[in-house]
Amino acid sequence: MPELPEVLTTIKQLKSQVLNQAIKTVWLDHKTKFDNFTKTSFTNGIQNKKIIDITNIGKYILIHLSNDNTLIIHQKISGHLLYGKFIKTNNTWKNQDKNSLLNDPTNRFIHLALTLTNKNSIVLSDSRRLSRITLISTKDILTIKPLQQMGINPLSKAWTFSSFKQKLLTHNVAIKKALLMQNIISGLGNIYSDEVLFKSKVRPTRLIATLTDQELKAIFKHIPLILKKAITLRGTTFATYRNPDGNPGSFLKFLNVYGRKNLPCKICKNKLKSIKINNRSACYCEHCQK
Repeated sequence: MPELPEVLTTIKQLKSQVLNQAIKTVWLDHKTKFDNFTKTSFTNGIQNKKIIDITNIGKYILIHLSNDNTLIIHQKISGHLLYGKFIKTNNTWKNQDKNSLLNDPTNRFIHLALTLTNKNSIVLSDSRRLSRITLISTKDILTIKPLQQMGINPLSKAWTFSSFKQKLLTHNVAIKKALLMQNIISGLGNIYSDEVLFKSKVRPTRLIATLTDQELKAIFKHIPLILKKAITLRGTTFATYRNPDGNPGSFLKFLNVYGRKNLPCKICKNKLKSIKINNRSACYCEHCQK
């Protein structure tokens, strides 16, 4: 978390509010994790610069600035970006506008605050401090190895069965592990990979070499279908994730297997199981998934 639906929801909401706004003040706490820059160089690189666009590569959010720099944020497991009238008092950032959703306790772990010309701020809240921040010249974005090696975007025109199959067949690992590999498919994570495999009736432990073309086509089909539905519902809030306006994602009630260990399968009523694959949980139904 957050995965592609949460990233795209975040971008959509921010773009509707902050484009052409300049970053007037920059605040970072002393424990913020930087990549290849100091607080001073970071501030100098973004202060008084306009936000001209916000895009993504996989789970990375790219905030493009008017000086041809790009601020890259990876929210990791527990990070989320918020937008509102945040004011710092007694060394603590608090929301001061009428949107009470932004006062949710999960939003109190603020490590980055960018106050804009309209007096509102983009803030990064992350209870586990795992989020990463990078500032780089826009032309050099693809020199960052994870971005350079990013796999196919399942919502793009490049998403074809032949390209998907070709990528998968180069890795004879458990299908669950493969779906989490960002150099194969960009933006897919633990939540939606579980849901895709359930809908495709494939167990997460199956090695790729054992999958039939019919099973591969089912997985290929369900990846964009599930992601699009999650995007429509503004993502999934299972724990800490919030949209920039403070609302949780609404896809939680549509989850079939993720986070439902020992609960009855919605199809066959058998108890769902959970195992670890490459140190990541995988929840599935041993009756419905083969």
